[in-house]
Amino acid sequence: MMNKAPSLVLLALVLLQGCGGENPATPGAAAPAASAPADVAQGPAPAAAPPATESKFQDLQGQPLELSAYAGKKVFLNYWATWCAPCIREIPAITRASAELEDEGYVFLLASDESIDTINEFILDREFSGNFIKLSKFFGAWNIQAVPSSELYDENGNLVVTWNGAYEWDSAEMLDAIRNGTPVELSTGQ
Repeated sequence: MMNKAPSLVLLALVLLQGCGGENPATPGAAAPAASAPADVAQGPAPAAAPPATESKFQDLQGQPLELSAYAGKKVFLNYWATWCAPCIREIPAITRASAELEDEGYVFLLASDESIDTINEFILDREFSGNFIKLSKFFGAWNIQAVPSSELYDENGNLVVTWNGAYEWDSAEMLDAIRNGTPVELSTGQ
C-alpha cells in the first residue's frame, strides 16, 4: 500500500498540471473567483465581461447590476438588512431624500445581502418603495463592516464618502452632507 500512495499523488499532480492555464466557468463555483488575481498577474486579462455571478449587485429579478450603469449620476448606496431595526427606521428618510435630490442627478440604491425572495417579501410587507437591490455576496466579502452604512459615489464612480450608522437622511443637515459629500458625526441621541 505504501508504494501506491506516491503514485496516486504523482498522478493527481500530473492531472492538475494538465488543467493549468485553463479557467473554465463553472456555475456556482467559488474557487475560480479566488484564483483570478493570480491569473491576471501572470498574463493579460481577457477582455470579456465578468460572469453574472461575479457582479457586485443584482436587481430584484436576479440580473447583474454594477454602479457603472449609473455613470453620469451621483450614487447614494445604503447597505441595510431586514433584521436591522436602525436600517428599517431610516428607509423612509432615504426615500424622501431620494425624491428631494432626484432632480439634482442623484440615484439612491438600497443593497442587502439577503436573498431576493427575502428582500421582496420585506418590501411588500412594509410597503416600502425605492431602488432596492441585492448584494451578490455577504457584506463581509465586500469589506462592509456594519449596517446600516452608506456610501456616496460621484458621477465617475469614485467613492466620495462613507457614513456608518443610521441618519435622518432627509434632514437639512444630511441633505447638505450628501450634496457636499462630507462626513458627519452621529449624535448621541440616535
